[in-house]
Order: sequence, then structure tokens, then C-alpha cells
Amino acid sequence: MMDDIPQQNLLLKRDDVTLSGRLLSSMRDAILDGVLEPGQHLSERALCDMFGVSRSLVREAIKALAAEDLITHVPHKGPMVTRLDRKSAQDLYRVRGAVEGLACAEFTANATPEEFYELEAITARMAELVAEGAPEQALVAAKNDFYRCLFAGAQNQPLEKILNQLNNRVVLLRRRSLSQEGRLPKMLSEIQDIVAAIMRRDAKAARRLAEVHVASAARAADQSFLDMNTNT
Repeated sequence: MMDDIPQQNLLLKRDDVTLSGRLLSSMRDAILDGVLEPGQHLSERALCDMFGVSRSLVREAIKALAAEDLITHVPHKGPMVTRLDRKSAQDLYRVRGAVEGLACAEFTANATPEEFYELEAITARMAELVAEGAPEQALVAAKNDFYRCLFAGAQNQPLEKILNQLNNRVVLLRRRSLSQEGRLPKMLSEIQDIVAAIMRRDAKAARRLAEVHVASAARAADQSFLDMNTNT
């Protein structure tokens, strides 16, 4: 019977939960920011030293990030930061193109005035970073902010969840696409076109331009795979 369950066994240790959540967030950020790079082997001991936590918490975070496809368990080698191959990247971009276009249309229809302003401000900041020749990490962080605002403003929780999971994996490829010659100004121009359509409340155009942007990013990422194969 339910009344027979010992109450003390159902209580969570608040401090442990908080620390566990902070570790998960910090490890995720380290992967998305490139501190932990694709293909890098993840030593539990090194991660314990890096974050100042116990091995049990590190193992828990690794398990959670593996469920997000940010970490891959390699037989006889252990966990490593996921490195996407060319086919996986192509598949990912095809899905992203469909749902990101929908997100732009949903944002146009549902976002608050404050979210419209924030999206425009983030885009302006991205333009400043490009003009200043800012480090790649700063540009990736700004683009992550752009998508965070876009997905939240769409006000569609199932879509936001799907997009956040997709975007986390796309970040593993974003440095590849941005490293292609001429891609950076083209990316900025595409984003500005999307935002211009959103600001004039043209959901159809915003959706189409988002699909164009993702297709362009996919071609740049694919070219980076071809270049890597040529150089090896």
C-alpha cells in the first residue's frame, strides 16, 4: 500500500540535486562552447578535477549527455564527445531545415513585442561581432542566443524541445560550416533576411528564408567534410 512506503526514502537531497544539475549544465556548455572538442576522450578522473565533483556525479552527467547525443560511448575506449560523420550531418540538417522554418513562422505569429526586440538586438550584436572580427567562440555563442530567443518566442513547447536537442547537435557542426571561406558574411546576411521577414510579420517568407539558411549551412558543413577527406 502507498501508506507503507517510508517517507524518508522519497526525499531528495536538495544540495546533491542542485550540484548535479549545475554539473550537467556546465559539461553541456563545455561541449557546446568547444572547450571539450568533438572526438575528445572524456576521462572521468580528468572531469572530476575539472569540475571539482565526485566520480558518481560525473558518471551521471555523462549518461545524461549521452542521451542528448552529445557524448558517445566507444567500445574499449569509453566516452567521448560526439563526432558526427558526413551522413549524420546531412540527415541532421534535413530535419533541422523543416523544423527551423516552422519555428520562424511560429515566432512571427506568437512572439511578444519584447521577444521581437530581443531577436533584433541579438542580430545586431552578431553583425557587430562579424564586423569586429570577433573570435569564433563569441559568434557561436551569439548564434546560440539567437536560437534560444527564436525557439522560446515560438511558444510551442514540443517544437522548442525538439529544436533545442537538434541545435545542441548542430553546434557540433557549426564551427565546420563557419570555417568555410566566405561563409561568415553569408550566414549573417541570411539571418538578417530572416529577421527582416519576421519583423514585418511575414511568416511565409520567414519560413522560406530559414529553410534557405539551413540548406546553405548544410552545404558549407558538407564541403568541410569533403575538404577534410581531401587533406587526409
